[in-house]
Amino acid sequence: MSVRSVSFDDGSDEELCVFSGSDLLLSHYDITDLDWEEVAERALIDERRGLVITQVAVLEDLVDEFLLYLEDPQDARRFREEKLNGKTIGPRLAMLERHLRLAGLLDDEAVDCLAAARTTVDRRNRLAHGTVKRRPTRVVPISTWLMLILRSNGYSSIAGPMRRSGSRLARLRQDVYDAIGAFSGLLAYAESFVERAPTPRHFTGGHYLGAPTP
Repeated sequence: MSVRSVSFDDGSDEELCVFSGSDLLLSHYDITDLDWEEVAERALIDERRGLVITQVAVLEDLVDEFLLYLEDPQDARRFREEKLNGKTIGPRLAMLERHLRLAGLLDDEAVDCLAAARTTVDRRNRLAHGTVKRRPTRVVPISTWLMLILRSNGYSSIAGPMRRSGSRLARLRQDVYDAIGAFSGLLAYAESFVERAPTPRHFTGGHYLGAPTP
């Protein structure tokens, strides 16, 4: 599968090709067995996986702003370095839940937002830390894609089945929508949050949350 517009600083406009680890291993032993349909399907799966992973990174930024608003540190940079940078998003969500509870803001909407975020993070972890494998089904030429979850040492369906006439990536598509929904829900909650939360003294506004108005 040819890939264009890839950012490499080598000044070459030569087309690149994407191969799986199995393809490269076979080529290493001079065995030619390149399934170009599989290469194309794998590229689509990796693209959708990347979208979910990227969306969780954006969600993490929003969670950080909630924490900065509630903690209201005098030195925001130092707070990030000492309290946030060493934590993954799971502990950050737990920290946010504690702050919301202490502030009396852990209402049903907040609970639902945190639950949606955790579900998305769990799915991201599975997509990011697993190995994708293609498995043929009994109905030829249909195949399904499985992912070996490294933490549980078991397989789960990731995207399948796929057909020659087109790919069915409904599960991964829904993963992307769920990640966007988790972010959008938390952002909607932020509108009422800034009106009810204790007014910070040092928070000057971020990318998602505005500075409190007097």
